[in-house]
Amino acid sequence: MFGKLLSILRRGEVALGSWVTIPHTDITEMLSLAGFDWLLIDLEHAPIDIFQLEILLSAVKGEVTPLVRVPDNNPVYVKRVLDTGAAGVMVPLVDSREKAELAVKSAHYPPRGIRGVGPRRAARFGLEGEKYFEKAKEVIVVVQIETKRAVENIEEVLSTDGVTAFFIGPNDLSFSLGYRSWKEPKVKDAIRKVAKAGRELGVPGGMYCLDTEALRFALDNGFQLIALGSDYRFLMRGALRALEDAKKYFQLRL
Repeated sequence: MFGKLLSILRRGEVALGSWVTIPHTDITEMLSLAGFDWLLIDLEHAPIDIFQLEILLSAVKGEVTPLVRVPDNNPVYVKRVLDTGAAGVMVPLVDSREKAELAVKSAHYPPRGIRGVGPRRAARFGLEGEKYFEKAKEVIVVVQIETKRAVENIEEVLSTDGVTAFFIGPNDLSFSLGYRSWKEPKVKDAIRKVAKAGRELGVPGGMYCLDTEALRFALDNGFQLIALGSDYRFLMRGALRALEDAKKYFQLRL
């Protein structure tokens, strides 16, 4: 269930992923079969509950690494998500060392952390308890950098022991800085500052990239954890392209 993401990041390579927001097993199965390295099931903004999460995870195929964005930096959310079998969590709005430490502690068992013991599906319903407890030492903790305060405190956030990677929330970060787009020069400068801190501290970074401009910017700044979009965006993009192509064809026939 941990998949290949950690090994890709440790090799310094780029890992391509997708957001999952539609609570249907066809989505996680199709996207994992498509060849993504990781999937992020979103419990913060998508209409997905913990019961649906477990079902979605059961449909992930191959070596794809399933991550889950929790609704809040709360130990209860983190342990429940990990108990369903996720390889790691993405934690929103981490803007201080204290919040980063809480995210890490919530994801790890004592004595390192405060995660309650009851892995259930993660431990194959009790068939692989000891094996899971050993593997759980490598649980992935991704902190989201999406506020002005997070940028100001970036060194203390990313130097927190146990933070696996960071991820830029381009929309929230833009709004926090008083803009509506990551393409504004001051937002880009903030992202570059975060990227530089990540490189210096050896913490891989990531970003949500909706187009080639965003992808180029992310890669130019050394980001490795790249989200190429989400299920509903892929669906809308394909539908709109099909409609546009069909309308052009009809026009050619007139």
